[in-house]
Amino acid sequence: MINKNINIQINGEPFNCSGTLSLQFLLNYLDFNSERVAIELNNTLLPERLFHSTYLNDQDKIEIITIVGGG
Repeated sequence: MINKNINIQINGEPFNCSGTLSLQFLLNYLDFNSERVAIELNNTLLPERLFHSTYLNDQDKIEIITIVGGG
């Protein structure tokens, strides 16, 4: 399999990565806890159970929303 680089957007910022990258791998790489984020991929909210099986494609747009608690 040939690895090709793809261009995506994360929270509106360009990001270059490998085309074989899963969403879960990206979150780990960026040091996000997948249990404390909401992910929107191309305007669709993804459930956490799909993070491992969702692979990134060229021109994907990802919004990462961090969930914080407090009181």
